[in-house]
Amino acid sequence: MNSNQPINRYEHLTEFFDSKNVLVTGGFGFVGGHVTKRLVELGANVTVIDINTDVNRDSILNCASMDLRSKILVHEADVVDANAMKEIIHEGRFHFIYHFAAYASVIEKAISAPYDTIMANTMGWVNVLEACRLAPYKPNMIFLSSTDKVYGEMEEDSYSEHSTPLRGIGVYDSAKLAADVFSRTYHEAFGLPTVTLRMCNIYGPYDFNMGYRLLPKAMASIFGSAEPEAPELYFDAIEHHRDYLYVQDLVTAILLLTQQQKCRGDVYNLAAGTYMPTPQMLKTIVEQAAEVEKSYDAERAETIMNNGISIRVRQSGSTVHAITKQHLNGKKIEEATGFTVQADFMDTLRETIQFYREYMRTRDEGC
Repeated sequence: MNSNQPINRYEHLTEFFDSKNVLVTGGFGFVGGHVTKRLVELGANVTVIDINTDVNRDSILNCASMDLRSKILVHEADVVDANAMKEIIHEGRFHFIYHFAAYASVIEKAISAPYDTIMANTMGWVNVLEACRLAPYKPNMIFLSSTDKVYGEMEEDSYSEHSTPLRGIGVYDSAKLAADVFSRTYHEAFGLPTVTLRMCNIYGPYDFNMGYRLLPKAMASIFGSAEPEAPELYFDAIEHHRDYLYVQDLVTAILLLTQQQKCRGDVYNLAAGTYMPTPQMLKTIVEQAAEVEKSYDAERAETIMNNGISIRVRQSGSTVHAITKQHLNGKKIEEATGFTVQADFMDTLRETIQFYREYMRTRDEGC
C-alpha cells in the first residue's frame, strides 16, 4: 500500500531531532502514530506509551510494510497510572514529550463515560506533568495536544488565543480545557516547559476511528461493504462549520513548535487548511470517493454518487451538544514558527480516500 510521504520543507529538523530521546503517549493512535513515524525518520530515539499496544491493533505502528514497531521502544501503560508515568519518564531521560493519549476524541463517546474521559484527558496529563516535575532530568519540552473545543461556541469570525474566552461545556471539551489550564499552571508554578496546541479536525491515512470521526466513518460506509452505503450526517450537524488540516501539516507544526525555545509556556491555535460546512465536507468526500472508484468500477462509482448522503436524526433524549462553528485563527503559530499550510486539500483528500479503499479491500492482510 502506498503511504503518504511527509512534507519535509524543513531539512534542519533532521539535525535537531537526531539521537534525541522522545516520548509519545497515545502513540498507537492516529496523530500519535504519524508523529512517531516522522520522529523515527528524523533519527530520534522514540519511546511510545499506549493503553493498547497489541500487534493486531489497527495502527500505522503495526503496519508490516513500514516496520516502525521494531524501531521504537513500546510500553503498554495507562496515563491514568501515576506510578507508571513516573517510572517511565524518570528512566527515559527524555528531551521531548508529546502527549496525545486520550480516552475519547469525540463528544458522543465522552458523554457515555464522563468519569473515564476526565480521568484520562485531564488527570492523565497531570500525571505526565507531575512525573516531569519530580524527574531528576527535566525534558526540554512537554507538548499537549488540546482542541478547538475548549473555546465553546464561536461568536466572532474565529478563535484567538488570548482574546476568545474559554467556554467549553461538554464533557470532552471541559476535560481538555482543564488539561489546557494545567499546562499554564505547571509552567508558571514549577517552570515546566509546556507547549499547548489547540487542534482542529485532522484528516489523513491510518485514522482507524471509524465509529465516530467523519472521514473514516464515511469510508467505512462507502468501501466497507460489498455494496456502498450512503454516509450518515446527523440532522443537527447541517449548520456546522469546521476546520480541516492534513495530518502531515499538523506533524510539521508540532515539530516546529518543539524547535522554538520561545514557545515554551505558551498556547497556540493550529492554522487550518480548509474551513467549510460539515455537509459540504461530506458531499466532497462522496464526490471524491466516486472519482477514485471510477478507475476501478464505474458502476460502483455511480452507485456511490447516487447514494449521496443519509440525513439521520439523533435518538430522542440525546444529551450531545455540539458546537455549531469552530474556526481557529492561526496567525500566532505562523509568526512564532514560520509554519504555513502546505498540503493541497483536494489532492490529499483523494490520496486519503485511495488509502481507505485499498485498506478496506485488504484489511484481513494488514497494511
